[in-house]
Amino acid sequence: MTPLVNEFTWSRRRDEVFVACPRQYHCEYYGSWNGWLAEAPPRTRLIYVLKQLKTRHMWAGDAVHRAIARTLENLRRGIEPLPGEEIIRLVLDEMRAGFRSSRDGLYRQRPKTLALYEHEYAEDVPDEEWRRTVDGALGCLRTFYASGIYRELGALPRADWLEIEQLSSFELDGVKIWVKLDCSHRDGPAVRVLDWKTGRVSGEDQTVQLGCYALYGVLRWGTAPGDVRMAEFNLAHNELLAYTVSEESLEGVKNYIRGSVADMRRLLVDAAANAPRPEEEFALAPTEEPCRRCKYRRVCPRFA
Repeated sequence: MTPLVNEFTWSRRRDEVFVACPRQYHCEYYGSWNGWLAEAPPRTRLIYVLKQLKTRHMWAGDAVHRAIARTLENLRRGIEPLPGEEIIRLVLDEMRAGFRSSRDGLYRQRPKTLALYEHEYAEDVPDEEWRRTVDGALGCLRTFYASGIYRELGALPRADWLEIEQLSSFELDGVKIWVKLDCSHRDGPAVRVLDWKTGRVSGEDQTVQLGCYALYGVLRWGTAPGDVRMAEFNLAHNELLAYTVSEESLEGVKNYIRGSVADMRRLLVDAAANAPRPEEEFALAPTEEPCRRCKYRRVCPRFA
């Protein structure tokens, strides 16, 4: 089997980690590499296990996204989806099983199973807070299945569907840029991109993320920038916000990505091979604020 190559790529998530803490960035994209191998050094294996951690809020958001994606895939294939309440019951069962698996530490032997940050770091989370997290996820699903957006998607011709939670990419200056659209479909000559939000306040600055979606739409489907129409559906607050981008704003996003790529590459000894400098040259975050929910506290010198 051909060994996997740690290729240099860019994503909005990668950029956010780098900006928050270069040391965390090293763990995420270099220190964890090959940690899945049986012969991996213990520290590499530990970093790989820690990489899989999710906070309870991320866990809830993932459960919502997976359920919606399964429903939309059925719609796209012409399969009648289950009633909303039946889907919600299945999601609840899935979340209960995942919680038990994480609480029991199964992820330490099988890192791809659910691994919750709160369990790894033995946080004292009251039972009512866990219930609130799960109830929030189920509430988001109820909002979605009762929404006009869901009815619109249910009436969409099969030929108009484009992508659902599909990891895709485009290139900028020879660098692969990853994107993952929650849902996209044709809308006459335009392309509509839908993004589900389950927690954060609506209207936060999403210029770079939305710009990446628009760039992908232009390059993938030949759509004019103004015809890539984006909507953010905040399911926690039942709020729908629409966005469009201009040619000028897309140039700004391209320049942001170029600057981010240049900053990341300054910490490589060999850019072509994506070979990083020693770990200690990746600075710790200047303050402890980004450390509050960092997955890698077990291997960080700030917490030694």
